[in-house]
Amino acid sequence: MVIGWDIDTTGRRLLDEICHIAGHTPNSQFNQYIMPHNDIDQVARRRHLLCTITMGRFRALKDIKNNKTLKSKSEISALAEFIEWLEQMLKDNGKKMAILVCHEVSKFNTCLLIKSLLAYNLLDKFSEVVKGFANCHSFAQTHCQDTMVMFSLRVLSKVLLDKDHIDTSKATDRAKLAYDIVQHLCVTLESGNDDGKEVVTGSEVSEETKAKALSTFLTSIDNEVQTLHSTQELLARQKSLNTVYHKSLSYQTSTLDRKKAISYRNSIAKANIDYLTLQSLWTENKENKDGFKDAVKDKLPELTDEEKEDIVSTIIMHFENPEPVSPPPKGGRKYGGRFRRRSSSYKDNRKSISENDAGSLSPNSTDHANGHNLEAEKPQNEIIKSQENGENN
Repeated sequence: MVIGWDIDTTGRRLLDEICHIAGHTPNSQFNQYIMPHNDIDQVARRRHLLCTITMGRFRALKDIKNNKTLKSKSEISALAEFIEWLEQMLKDNGKKMAILVCHEVSKFNTCLLIKSLLAYNLLDKFSEVVKGFANCHSFAQTHCQDTMVMFSLRVLSKVLLDKDHIDTSKATDRAKLAYDIVQHLCVTLESGNDDGKEVVTGSEVSEETKAKALSTFLTSIDNEVQTLHSTQELLARQKSLNTVYHKSLSYQTSTLDRKKAISYRNSIAKANIDYLTLQSLWTENKENKDGFKDAVKDKLPELTDEEKEDIVSTIIMHFENPEPVSPPPKGGRKYGGRFRRRSSSYKDNRKSISENDAGSLSPNSTDHANGHNLEAEKPQNEIIKSQENGENN
């Protein structure tokens, strides 16, 4: 059984969280918001029209478009309910396994869902009802490559489904569109038009035809788990190489240099090279720099000679003159330590000085600059002495 699904996330990184999960079938829909631990970043706010707000001691999700607070649950509760909904759909339709269809260019949603299921030990239960994942983008690109150039969700909906001005901010809408696109292409295949040049409309195609059409684009859960682990290892290698490109990755450099450093770092990480590997190669070939250059260049066959030379020179410069990672300034990034907080002893001294100054002059003293008389109050002992001198005289 084919089921459309999609998620809204707090960002586009693997450490981000799911804040909305949705599923779609012609007879039933699943829609559940999830309260994330972290706030939603600016890009995800504009993409999904969601934000997190704080009301006293509680946090909540808010729809920016409607300005309404959304009812949300924890991530484990939402995932458990999603699995129960899948089981109910299979039971109602008399099917054993489900194929989840989602439209995405890169496999980010699938990796994030697998990561969340592994965190709560729900992957085994999820594997009992889900056969695998299918990408609507790859499916449409294969069958419509002769008539279309772009395969975004908006373009596919306009050309195949004849829908203009669609809203793709919510996961519910994207899940429905992905299901409708797959259904439309399967109807076209069933009618005998494999190239998809004509827009064919008709009744719903059978589930067997959909499953057969998506069989070549199906990715099993085990493969997705391996993809997740390989992605995590790649990110770990990239993080270890930040020591080499620490100066180039800082915001003190230009954007062009920073992009070049990120590209070089990713190329080294994709070649299964981390910082420990570079350190061991440098230790073995410390006296022979040419040998170190050849050893590193041999591990980067896909790059040009100029790019290899830049990478090797940066690595050698790092090991010859390692730069310590400096901590941020105490005053913060904005002021750089210019404005510092005064100590409590300084405040006490200021308070005592102000009290002494206030006690030496009366509140009736005024300023000569304003044209008023300045009359300083004399101490009490001087007044008594002046009175005694007047009586004696």
